[in-house]
Amino acid sequence: MPYGLIVLFASVALVAWFDFATRASWIAKAMISGVFIFCMASFFGWIACNPLIRLFLLVAVSIFIIFYRTWQQVKAGK
Repeated sequence: MPYGLIVLFASVALVAWFDFATRASWIAKAMISGVFIFCMASFFGWIACNPLIRLFLLVAVSIFIIFYRTWQQVKAGK
């Protein structure tokens, strides 16, 4: 089973949530979206990149968004 697809689908959902449902600054949204677009372009072969680097970038973006969501929940007192 290609476990890289789990990271791909999770990062798609997390980036969509980060871009459309958070009050993050437009700079943070642009940076996260830029890294995600770079990873997707390398996934489809439009940009040459090592697959392991792409996987680590997607994992790093996902971890950042999870930490951001946790920080927002703590800040709101939930």
